[in-house]
Formats: sequence, structure tokens, C-alpha cells
Amino acid sequence: MLSSFSTACLYHLPLRTTFRLAAEAGFDGVELVMSPETWLRGPNHVAKIAQRYNLVVYSVHQTLLCTSPRGGGAERIADAVDAALALGARCVVAHTPWAEDWSKPTAQRWLHTIEICQERLCGSGTRLSLENRGIYSADQRSLLQEMPALFDFVEGRDLAITLDTCHVGTQDLAAAYQLLKDRLVNLHLSDLCLSSRNPLSPLVRALFTRHQMPGQGGLPLDDLMRQLAADDFAGAVTVEVSPLALGMWPSAKMRKSLAKIVSYIRSFQ
Repeated sequence: MLSSFSTACLYHLPLRTTFRLAAEAGFDGVELVMSPETWLRGPNHVAKIAQRYNLVVYSVHQTLLCTSPRGGGAERIADAVDAALALGARCVVAHTPWAEDWSKPTAQRWLHTIEICQERLCGSGTRLSLENRGIYSADQRSLLQEMPALFDFVEGRDLAITLDTCHVGTQDLAAAYQLLKDRLVNLHLSDLCLSSRNPLSPLVRALFTRHQMPGQGGLPLDDLMRQLAADDFAGAVTVEVSPLALGMWPSAKMRKSLAKIVSYIRSFQ
């Protein structure tokens, strides 16, 4: 398996700084999350930074912002596809639609974009992968939220999967992996605090409980990593922890944390 560092972890920093920190920690490559810097300076800028720090751009993730130069909504996926093709990335990471049924205009636009992106990627060697949506409450309802529905969708359309460990939430992580593993090309690795009693707002609780450092939550990540090794997983294990979990700004503590994650991944190789 390959060690990769998501630029979402340090989304507020320049790419050059993020790539340098990833290289110093020993990561094999990165997951590029589309951002204003990538739009303003283009894929060649990203490629030059990656070459300088001897990193591979394994995957490209749609922007975390509500819009992109291609537009908002599903058009953010098309924007990521453009960059992935220019950079020769192995996969594009796309979010599932935020809609309760397929009749909604949002869901229909998403489906149309997925079909167009599949056609663009055909024969390129770059896969389009869907990331499982975060499930933290029984009250949440969205298309492809449940793992069986997600699997049936990607299987029927020959898509790939990016499995986000934190997003699995309180569901059975081992069962999710077993269901999706034949389509898995990328793993988003982070932990989740399952029993927080933070009295503050839901947003604040989310910031301090989700996408934590491996070992700082309650997910059975060791078991999952051992299973990945046993299955000879050859994709990227992409670290996607929150900036708050890392410390926001480069420091000795942050560098130590990043190196610790790389050592953690390599201990299962």
C-alpha cells in the first residue's frame, strides 16, 4: 500500500508548504484537493511542486468549497477530472449527491455529470471513485448513504470507491470494507471520537471529534490496516485528518505527528 497525504489536512496553507511537509514526513505522494491556488496557477504549478519534493499526485479530490471555475454542485467533480487528467493521477474522488431521491434536480445533474466524467476518463488510466458520505446520526438521509446502495451503484456503472474511515461513523467498519473492497482504490484514513460529551454546538463537536489522528478515537483502524495488508491492497492510504488535529500551523509537533502517521502506515506493509 502507498502512503498519501491529503492537502485538505492543511487546506489553509500554500501547496508548496503542504507538499514540503508531506515529503519531510516520508509520504509517497499526495491527494490534491482542488483549491483557489490550483485554479489560479494551474496543473503545471502542482506538477512542478510535486517533482521538486519527489511526490506523486495519486488522486485529485473535488474542491471543499461550494463552487469552482466549472461551476457549483456536481460541476466541481468535472473540475477535479480536468486536473487529474493533466496530472496523470490514478483517481478522482467525488462526493455523492446531497439529495433524498433521484427525482430531485440536484441528483439528476449529479448523475449527468458522472456520466460525462466517465466518458472523459475512458481509456485514460484514471478512475472515478465515489467517497462514502459521513453517517453520524440515524436522522440523516441521503442517496447512496447506505453501503449496499453505494456498492450497487458503483458496481453497475464500473466506478471505484474511496472509503473514508471516519465517514463510516458508528457503522461496522470491517463490514463496510468487506463489501466495498473489490472496488476500493483509495482509503481516507482518520479516526472518530465515538463518545464525545462536548456541550458546545454540533459544528464545534464535529471539529473536535471527526477526522482525528489514528489512535485518538474509537475506530478499529489497526484491524482494518491488517486486513488491507492481508489483501495486498495496492492503492493509496490517504491521511485525511483535520487541521485542528494536526495543529493548524507547521511546528515541531506537527512534523512529529505526520512522521508518526507515516510510520503507522508502514508498520502494516
